[in-house]
Amino acid sequence: MTKTFILNIENLHSAEDVTKIRDHFMNRPGIEKVDIEMGLKLVSLRYNDQVGSPSKLLEALDYLGYSVR
Repeated sequence: MTKTFILNIENLHSAEDVTKIRDHFMNRPGIEKVDIEMGLKLVSLRYNDQVGSPSKLLEALDYLGYSVR
């Protein structure tokens, strides 16, 4: 089943951040779509819940150095 996880990222400041996040998640199994609104500091991840989970997505963002509100 496909789900969407929307996160507010505190330290999303530049186009480089957007590219880093998008590239990382688009290469992960189960991620179907990544939408990022830099001005609102929002990341929306559409994923297959049989392959991923919110906790794994949060771990990946933490690994990349991003803080979720």
